[in-house]
Amino acid sequence: MKILIPDWKFFGKTDIVQTLESMGNTVILYPKEPKNYRQDPRFRSELRKFVKEQNLDVIFSLNYYPILSNVCNDMKIPYISWCYDSPLVLTYSKTILHDCNYIFIFDSQMVEDLEALGAPHVYYLPMAVNPERLQKLTPTAQQKDLLDADVSFVGSLYNEKHNLYDRFSDLPLYEKGYLEGIMTAQRQIYGQFFLDKCLTDDIIATLQKNIPLETSSDGLETLRYLYANYFLCRKITQMDRLDTLSALDERKHLDIKLYTPNKTPNLTSIQNMGTVHYENEMPLVFQCSRINLNITLRSIQNGIPLRAMDIMGAGGFLLTNYQKDFDRHFTAGEDYVYYDSPEDMMNKIDYYLLNPWARNKIALSGQQKVCSEHTYKRRFEYIFSFVSA
Repeated sequence: MKILIPDWKFFGKTDIVQTLESMGNTVILYPKEPKNYRQDPRFRSELRKFVKEQNLDVIFSLNYYPILSNVCNDMKIPYISWCYDSPLVLTYSKTILHDCNYIFIFDSQMVEDLEALGAPHVYYLPMAVNPERLQKLTPTAQQKDLLDADVSFVGSLYNEKHNLYDRFSDLPLYEKGYLEGIMTAQRQIYGQFFLDKCLTDDIIATLQKNIPLETSSDGLETLRYLYANYFLCRKITQMDRLDTLSALDERKHLDIKLYTPNKTPNLTSIQNMGTVHYENEMPLVFQCSRINLNITLRSIQNGIPLRAMDIMGAGGFLLTNYQKDFDRHFTAGEDYVYYDSPEDMMNKIDYYLLNPWARNKIALSGQQKVCSEHTYKRRFEYIFSFVSA
């Protein structure tokens, strides 16, 4: 098949292109980007013309873009999207109703939500790794010295000035206390999401007066979805991650490294290493860290975050909060370890640092399972079993 992939910023581009080409497909990267991912008449016209001239069979993208669905609907060719982000409001576009779409999603709850809206072809599909690339990455002695750590965390802290929840500057005391209460309750629960259900019509009306939002003209999303996922979930994640790191910061005897674009002046014992390159450097971080933390963005309700797959695929020991979709593919305590409270996490950090044999056995089992069952080749074989160009 001749497959067009928009050459926009996304993780795993090299792995995906190499896999598709190794399966006998021709991949064409399309560098032009629309001014708006929903509507851009000029881009839509130019892409239609390109599809026709190149006699393309399929358009594929990581994450979902309504404008690509519209082009495929116009040209009567399949549009394949594989979503690894949540929240992803673009998946609530009315274009998900197009019959040309084949939408694969890493979070089983998102699949249920889109099916309920009437999307005809939505499938659960967790993320993947490229074992061939990972097996070639071996740290040098210098890299081992630099990256060696008892505990590492790679990710955003969501403490930027543009944090949406912190823009609520004039909420009445009752509504502010109510939001803080439901966020505190949600923080205690893993595996069950209820924030959106707690946002009553009256609360939504108050939030609208403070920071008014509008749903998209072509959208199926609700205000409740937007406030819960883009405001509250990100704030909870900020608190989860900062509180975890603050607790670790008090353990002066541990060597803890943080890889993030965010500044952390209050974490005096944790080494902030800045950002790390996804393909060439991040796997080495996972290999050189005795424990790799995953603290999931709260809007990912059931799914296994890409970072968790990356950790296990690189041979790192994964300690993560509980997510339901892990149970579909892995065995806790055998392939990875999860915690169900901050106290449980700290206890398991202590235990596995003192028991390297148990830690290494789990890391090896997780790596073997990911690199045999969760590869890009297997994923695309599954995708193409549903799609006929």
